[in-house]
Amino acid sequence: MKCPKLVVVDLDGTVVKHSSERQEPSEPVIKALAATLAAGVPVAVATGRPIWGALATARALGLSEGFVSASHGAVHYDLASDAILDAKKIAPADAIRRLSAVDGSLAFAAEHGYVGWRTTPNFERNFESSWSDVVDVDTLASNDTTRLAVRLTTPGVFDPGVRCPRAAELAMAAGLDESVYCQEVGFNGWIDVGPPGVTKATGVAAIADHYGVSAAETVVFGDGGNDLPMFEWAGHAIAMGQAGEEVKTAADEVAPGVDEDGVAVMLGRWFS
Repeated sequence: MKCPKLVVVDLDGTVVKHSSERQEPSEPVIKALAATLAAGVPVAVATGRPIWGALATARALGLSEGFVSASHGAVHYDLASDAILDAKKIAPADAIRRLSAVDGSLAFAAEHGYVGWRTTPNFERNFESSWSDVVDVDTLASNDTTRLAVRLTTPGVFDPGVRCPRAAELAMAAGLDESVYCQEVGFNGWIDVGPPGVTKATGVAAIADHYGVSAAETVVFGDGGNDLPMFEWAGHAIAMGQAGEEVKTAADEVAPGVDEDGVAVMLGRWFS
């Protein structure tokens, strides 16, 4: 690919390691993004994280302007004005009902505005985030949200490179209406439920439109299943070295892993 006109990075597993605690990006990655910006090429973030979880890492990357697409594309945020530009929501009640009918032990959390996660009592708060209140499932179901997180409560062995098989089974068995909900199954025993037709691809496309950049002129970096839609959309998709085979196969090329500063290595071909 020729020098891109827009660079988009995922966060977890791409510029920072997957962890239950906040991770800081490495100096080589920060410098590589700074060189990209200095060349006049905008850098954007596309992440499954809620916006409150994405902003600290975006700032740590040295991004003071530009855009963050959070919650799998449901939330569009302007770093320069420090403001939400757009947020797409769902009514979660039917999704909760259908998923609970398949497995009554599931735990639920919903993005509560831009404050933090609102959770049911059985949802473990065992990772770093912002937290709202604990409510019963009926209360959680009664409020629109940009993202519903569904979590297995039974223990399992999770592989960051592979979608959780049990979560995938539950998502399929629930039979959610695709015209009402979009589902994303993670490696960690989560099922994320968001607005229909909204993915990282739609989030990145909105950012590209702002800059007047085409898909062909955009390079994207990612490592997970939720990156696949933006891999398909972008002109050049780069998978991280530790990604699973599904993600690597969908990419145009594979970078060194996040532990080897793969984003910095690849950007160094264009920007230095």
